[in-house]
Amino acid sequence: MDLNIKHFLALLFLLTMVAVFFLKPHQVDVVKKRDLPQIEFSDFESYEITPQGVDALLQGKDAQKFADYLYVTQPNLKRRSPQGIESMTANEAFFYDHKGIRLKEKVVLSRSDGWRILTDRIYYAFKEKYYSTEGFPFTAYYGQSVVMGKNMVYRQKSGKITAESIRAIIDKKVDH
Repeated sequence: MDLNIKHFLALLFLLTMVAVFFLKPHQVDVVKKRDLPQIEFSDFESYEITPQGVDALLQGKDAQKFADYLYVTQPNLKRRSPQGIESMTANEAFFYDHKGIRLKEKVVLSRSDGWRILTDRIYYAFKEKYYSTEGFPFTAYYGQSVVMGKNMVYRQKSGKITAESIRAIIDKKVDH
């Protein structure tokens, strides 16, 4: 049987239709840009320098800069505040541009006067200048005094602290 041009075109058309209906097209997964880090750092230090000197220091093991935030593992942040030098450490942190910092897992917030808070989550709002445990439990130490509770809010400007479900052991020898 000879294959003429009409039969060849009909066979080609038939094979094309079979391919269109029965074969899956090649798919390419599209990755959104906001899910990819733009910059990555390892074992780094970052300084916030003002005319008065160094206001803050951030150290970390690894960091990834995404479109909306900076993710840092093993962060260590020190900054000047009206109450003295404040230090924060955690397993991980998320820095949201000009909004705040969220620290997670084994968070320690301490001041140079010996005051210290342990929790699993804390958020610091840049503009309002307050810390919040966002409903998580915390333990605070000051001298021999120990305070436990949840949903703590610490206002940096005034130094006032509010919390819920407080249990405390207060040492009367602490000077304020």
